Amino acid sequence: MIFIGLLFGAALALVAATFWKDLVDWLKRVVEKVREVVAKVVAGVKIFVRKVGEAIKEIAKSYSQDEQGRWQETIVTREVSESDVPKDILDKVKRQRGTAVDVTKELELELEG
Repeated sequence: MIFIGLLFGAALALVAATFWKDLVDWLKRVVEKVREVVAKVVAGVKIFVRKVGEAIKEIAKSYSQDEQGRWQETIVTREVSESDVPKDILDKVKRQRGTAVDVTKELELELEG
């Protein structure tokens, strides 16, 4: 029984680690593409996860300023499998019923650790 619990815990940790690695890799590509398109330094990024119908969407919002000092928001989304999302985040997303859940702080903590 203990072995099954340990095995289950290891599987959950693997899903979480894979999710964050994939999200970070995707975010790096998004920021680089945004830099190319807007030809500006990206001043900030927010990351959201949202359930849309049966799909789970990751949403990256990046912010930059144009020559006149006006802020621009660039939004990039991608669809991910529910099985690739860590249980704690998936639970938050399901509770929000269609509202985007900000996971920026969780990503920052993951990058620090």
